[in-house]
Amino acid sequence: MSLTHRYRGQTVYLKFYWVKPNDSAPAAVHIVDASDVLGFGITAAELVGEWPDYQSSLAEAVGAANRFIDSQLG
Repeated sequence: MSLTHRYRGQTVYLKFYWVKPNDSAPAAVHIVDASDVLGFGITAAELVGEWPDYQSSLAEAVGAANRFIDSQLG
């Protein structure tokens, strides 16, 4: 499952990976930044964790994405 996240005029994509379809939380999240090549992306960060639920993984992914964008903008 992928989500588009916009922050400070920048866009990144949050891609969630589950081990099993019925798990309550994903096993990993990739934060993907747009590439100069149309249709491609660059993995900016990979989060692997044992979150208790989807909302916790989403909150951590959004926080990491915001920190990544802040680091790119200076």
